[in-house]
Amino acid sequence: MILIAIPCYNEEKVLENNVSLLLSFCKQNLKEDFRIIIADNDSSDKTKEISRGLENNFVKYLFIPHQGKGIAIKKAWQSFKADIYCFMDADLAVDLNALPDLISGIKEGYDVCLGSRSHSLSQVKRSFFRKAFSFVYGFLFKMILNSKITDAPCGFKAINQKAKESILPLVSNEKWFFDSEILVLAERRGCKIKEIPVKWSEPLGRESRAGVFRISWEYWEMLWKTRKRLKNS
Repeated sequence: MILIAIPCYNEEKVLENNVSLLLSFCKQNLKEDFRIIIADNDSSDKTKEISRGLENNFVKYLFIPHQGKGIAIKKAWQSFKADIYCFMDADLAVDLNALPDLISGIKEGYDVCLGSRSHSLSQVKRSFFRKAFSFVYGFLFKMILNSKITDAPCGFKAINQKAKESILPLVSNEKWFFDSEILVLAERRGCKIKEIPVKWSEPLGRESRAGVFRISWEYWEMLWKTRKRLKNS
């Protein structure tokens, strides 16, 4: 079973189209059984109504009465038992053609597999502003946490059952840093990690610069908090 979590917060503009695209792609390209979990973390728009209309044997809706990308993914992964647990952002910034490779990485024996916009074979279209943020964050992530991961925040990841049981309970962050924390903890515990190339296009009109600065500050704080936590553990 492949479980694909889609964390959502006020995604009424893209949700119906993108979940339909994902469902169609999975039916055509995945040989295994799969479930798509729309994990709505307390949206205030029509996300709930749209999600309910999309439910079927393959698509399920899960309401989480708390905001935060991390808690949405965590609750979705805990809602069903699967062999492989994936998540991707609702905007589908990563081309879906990378999904079979993401799943194959886990099948090959890796505990964690993730898309990397920094991979030499990746094709990435994004603004200079976002490119600069990714470069700085990637540098700080490696330096502060002594990591080898090249693109921790890319919203396209998968873990196996072993990582879910051993790493997920240790993750404390419920917001943007959630999946970065998974990677750090997985590295520290000797998990096998694979990065794959992706085709990534910056979604238009998604996050304002003010929003990116706010998230950047949250990332900065969490890097140092995680470093301190790891030193004391």
